[in-house]
Amino acid sequence: MAGMIPDSVIENIQQQSDVVSIISGYIPLKQTGRSFKALCPFHHEKTPSFVVSPEKQIFHCFGCGAGGNVFGFVMKYENMTFIESVELLADKAGISITRQKINTDVLDLYRVNNMVSEHFISMLVNSSGGKQVCEYLKNRGIDSQTTKNFELGYAPASLKSLLEFAKEKNLSEEFLDKAGITAYDSREKNRYMRFKNRIIFPIHNTQGKIVGFAGRALDNKTLPKYTNSPQTDLYNKSNILYGLNIAKKEIADKKHAIIVEGYMDLLSLYQAGFLNVVASSGTSLTVPQAKLLLRYAAKATIVYDGDKAGTNATLRGLDILVEQGLTVKIVKLPVGEDPDSFLKKYGKNKFSNMLEKAVDIITYKIGILEERLDSTSVDGKVEIARNILPTISKITDSIRKSEYIRYLAAKLSLSEASILDELGKMGNQASERTSYHPSTALLPSERFEKHLLQLMLEDADIVKKVRRYLVAEDFLNNDYRQIADLLFKLDIAGKIVSYKNILNQLKNDVLKDIVTGLVMKSVPHSEKEKEVNQTIAKLKEKKINKRIAELDVSLEKTKETGEIKSLLKQIMEQKELMIQCRQLFRVG
Repeated sequence: MAGMIPDSVIENIQQQSDVVSIISGYIPLKQTGRSFKALCPFHHEKTPSFVVSPEKQIFHCFGCGAGGNVFGFVMKYENMTFIESVELLADKAGISITRQKINTDVLDLYRVNNMVSEHFISMLVNSSGGKQVCEYLKNRGIDSQTTKNFELGYAPASLKSLLEFAKEKNLSEEFLDKAGITAYDSREKNRYMRFKNRIIFPIHNTQGKIVGFAGRALDNKTLPKYTNSPQTDLYNKSNILYGLNIAKKEIADKKHAIIVEGYMDLLSLYQAGFLNVVASSGTSLTVPQAKLLLRYAAKATIVYDGDKAGTNATLRGLDILVEQGLTVKIVKLPVGEDPDSFLKKYGKNKFSNMLEKAVDIITYKIGILEERLDSTSVDGKVEIARNILPTISKITDSIRKSEYIRYLAAKLSLSEASILDELGKMGNQASERTSYHPSTALLPSERFEKHLLQLMLEDADIVKKVRRYLVAEDFLNNDYRQIADLLFKLDIAGKIVSYKNILNQLKNDVLKDIVTGLVMKSVPHSEKEKEVNQTIAKLKEKKINKRIAELDVSLEKTKETGEIKSLLKQIMEQKELMIQCRQLFRVG
């Protein structure tokens, strides 16, 4: 069972959710033989390596390794939990989910957040402090419609009204703590609210569900100016872009996102008609945020504050966006201005002009570096090149990369050959750092393990046979060991043993990707029984040979007569096991 939805219901939803139909609703698929292909939505590529199998009801990208079943695709593409993906597909299939009585923490937290948000909205309208906030928002140029669209609220200075509201709605104080709205101080022995006397910005995921809150002080003297929810089961600041739930359609239509830093910046731009705007919420951009954005946009324009902190924040986020395949441009605001103040001072048209004149990433970076370094000196040129080349190396568009190489060479009066030579060195270093993946650089024994796992994932009877002669620890590859262990446990428990079931049982995304890769690459076997026997024998022999080698080492080190006899006896026993193994599986 997953969460509180019975396995039988999940299986029914999966049967009613054809993987080709669901995925084709997100990306265009092209049939090639018995499978379908597409450009992978999870990494940037020019040649399709994303394959969907209607027969096996799974997908796998042979470029980045991403894989899974229909739930896995929705989880990756929509940035959802497993339960959320099940609910979404159930809704598409018109299946009513019968829930068990036990509630999950996650659903309770969504309920708490929704109800507390309603309370904050009520406080904005009905409290004396709320009227002060309404006046503040009016002075900042934020109208009532924008306030309503973004569900802005007010958290009073006192916790009393929230606790009274919670009691009335049967919300436990424990869940207020778990949601990050309140916290208990064990030293003072009292509970306090994290957002007291602040404007409240509910933070939504891409499905529009409230996952956390941000609170802004009503004056610039109160520190910190902004307070965010702590990390909870729902909220991780690094995985969220504020406003994306509202902006995603406009971003998808334009294939372009404007990225600002703050909540008020976003509200001002949105109200002025720039509907494709999101906010990084005062942090440097992260890889999960870049991947999230890439689902909807091909281009991103960053508009951060014109001060040094804004410049540094921009620089930190640039390479992350580029590495994910986005085309990046930067608007450099005058010192002392942020998007909100610039818009109010100069108006919408001037801001539109700034967007049109946004500079590309390399021009921007070189401009920043030239302010700090002497681009006419040898040392200055070397330093600028060393700072720019890592960014160029991450650009996936070969034409764009070639133009940047030409531009950098001309700018620094260097030869293109020298730039290409340095890029080549960086590429070699990157290759050396590439992380290990089971599909490449396998040891001979691991190739046997891989082959055996493919056979086991195809046929539950093979799992039963393998379990008679091997244990999970006999698999040397750690990833394969974990997959084999789960297959054995499913068999012992009398559950359905199949790759379809194991994909719903595994929680590790890397292992899911490996399973789909193994299943997608498997081919029909005419002599399956013989292959299984030979592979089991090879793994058993490997284990026996390893033990004999260990005993030989011990034999060389010992001088005790009794111990020598014992070790020789053990070696002979292991060799006898080897003979028995070959006879049992008829391999010679």
